[in-house]
Amino acid sequence: MIADYPVDESPALPIVGREILSLVASGLLYPFGFGSDQTRTQRRREQRTVVLVHGYLANRSCFLPLRAWLKTQGIKKVMTYEYSGARGIEQAALGLREYLKRHVRGGRVDLVCHSLGGLIARVYLQELNGARRVDRCITLGTPHRGTYNAYWVRSRVGRELRPDSKLLARLERSRAGAGQVRFTAIAGESDNIIVPRIFAENDESIRVAGVGHLGLLFSPRVFREISARL
Repeated sequence: MIADYPVDESPALPIVGREILSLVASGLLYPFGFGSDQTRTQRRREQRTVVLVHGYLANRSCFLPLRAWLKTQGIKKVMTYEYSGARGIEQAALGLREYLKRHVRGGRVDLVCHSLGGLIARVYLQELNGARRVDRCITLGTPHRGTYNAYWVRSRVGRELRPDSKLLARLERSRAGAGQVRFTAIAGESDNIIVPRIFAENDESIRVAGVGHLGLLFSPRVFREISARL
């Protein structure tokens, strides 16, 4: 039997309310994410760029609150990679490599990824030589070891997110390919998408009480944990 996090002792009603509000906020923001981010950095060796990678069925609008927060913390170069999950994780990782090649022209990169975005980043880092450009990868609610909820999803991504998938097994074997990249996994103790929740852990893991899967995108504590590591 797999040991999971202890039951979140936070009151249930506020947790459910925050997750519903996060879902509503995500829906209201969604139209603001149409179209890809075509920003290009200058060709400078000493620059540092934060690249955000959204989750499945989302778009760049889900990161608008985090982007605003990072800018208040003095982090000015923040960009977002857009992708479609229809063709699977590996194709999205190839797209991330191409996006960084075309749009982040020099310097070092830090990745901040929600949910599926974290696995896309890991394929890029571990198997596509991305570690040579990236110093840190922060994941929010990423199913690093899969999720049992994926057995309900009849799509390529659903099959790839199953705990017994070949892709996840391969990622476990290729961890050394990420080199010196520093990984931080932030997980919500009330996440009902990643089952069991402990499957969202990675090298350095932070558990946030009273926060669900979408709530990670709107949590002030999560924002502080991210900016403290960038």
